[in-house]
Formats: sequence, C-alpha cells, structure tokens
Amino acid sequence: MATFKLEFVPTYHHDTYDEISETNPDLSCEGKVVFVTGGGRGIGREIAKAFAVAGAKGIFIIGRTGTELLSAVKETKSLSTSTSVSVHHAEADITDREAVSSAFKKAIAAFGHIDILIQNAGYLDAHRSLLDSDPDDYWKTFEIDVKGGLLVTQQFLKQSQPGDTIINIGSGAGHLPPIPGYSAYSSSKLAFAKMIECVHLQNPHLRVFNINPGAIATEMQKKSGDIATVDNIRKFAISGV
Repeated sequence: MATFKLEFVPTYHHDTYDEISETNPDLSCEGKVVFVTGGGRGIGREIAKAFAVAGAKGIFIIGRTGTELLSAVKETKSLSTSTSVSVHHAEADITDREAVSSAFKKAIAAFGHIDILIQNAGYLDAHRSLLDSDPDDYWKTFEIDVKGGLLVTQQFLKQSQPGDTIINIGSGAGHLPPIPGYSAYSSSKLAFAKMIECVHLQNPHLRVFNINPGAIATEMQKKSGDIATVDNIRKFAISGV
C-alpha cells in the first residue's frame, strides 16, 4: 500500500489560537441563530459555548440525553459576554424523521429563522475488524452519520436563506489511509462529506463547509482506545498500514 505523509499544514495546534478564537471581534456572531446537533456533550457542547461567547443571538441544541442537554443549556447561557443569549433545546434522535422535524419547528418558533447549522452528531461503532463487527452496530454508524445528517440538513435547507451557513463536523478518518477497526466510521464520514459537497453544488447561495477537527478526547473517541491519537494516526499514515 502506498504511504501517505500526514502534513497538511506547517503547524499543528492543540488549542484555539487568536485568529480563530471566539473572542476575536472580527468573528463576531452577533444577531445569528445557531442550530447544533449532538450539542449535549463533547465537541457539540463546546461549539455551542463558543457561539455564546462570540455573541450569537440564539442557540438551539439537540441530543438524545435530556440531562446532558439541560446542563449544556445552563452552561452555555452563563458564557454570554454581551446581551444574554437565548438557548433552547430538544431531546431528539436524528435518525427519527418526525423528531428532527419537531425540533426544527420548535427552533423556528423560538427564533423565526436559523442562520447556521452545525451538523455535529455522530456515532462510532465498536472497535473491531470488519469480520468481527456486529452488523447492527456497524450499520448504526451509517444510520446516525449519514441518514441522520441527511434528515437534519433537509430540514435546515427548507428554511434557509441566501448567505446561511452549513458546517459539517467531519473526520480525517474519512480521508486518510485506512485505520484499523474504523471501516464503518471512516466510510460513513466519507459518504456524508460527499453529500455535503453535493449540498454546496446544489445550493450556491449558501456557505457550506466540511471541517475535520482532528483527534479529540471525547467520550465517543475513547471507545477506540489510543488508536485514534494524533501520533498513532500519523504512524498508520506513514507506514501505510
């Protein structure tokens, strides 16, 4: 197998720096309404908090665990730096069409319009070879990462206006050489990244981005043990394993 040099940028950062900081006034989100999936924990929760600091007018988060959502709402509200940010939530499984539709109706009732969609919710199956994988657990990755993303994006597009933004929180796993035990996750992330490309093509009036945040020690990532650390991913990329 061909080797692959994991050097996309000259400098790797392990924390937010000034140019992209939520406190940078040039990146103010004043007056914006943001909808975040998977907002009760991990990356989604931190994104919601960052938008609060950046001055967003409204934030709507959805997730599957009510207690986590309530905690995230409280924490996010406490971080507003200027006018008080309005934060709402809905407990919803993004693979459930009716639940997703209901969440968007609730968000639109609260804010009138959603300017920014953060498609963050995802699922990582058990870290096993393809042969040893449970087919149901394997396919759940596609149900959440692909079907769920589809349902959420469709609802956002129905109410979108020129200049609105879609940001998909993707994964390098979908673009790097194969990582052992990651066949479902890598495939699902690559599939949705291509779907997002199509969204951009079909909606040139929108700003559409696919972002790979790097290896982050979330609860989901911990399911894979230490295999998904930056150093190990670099090792697999260089060796061509």
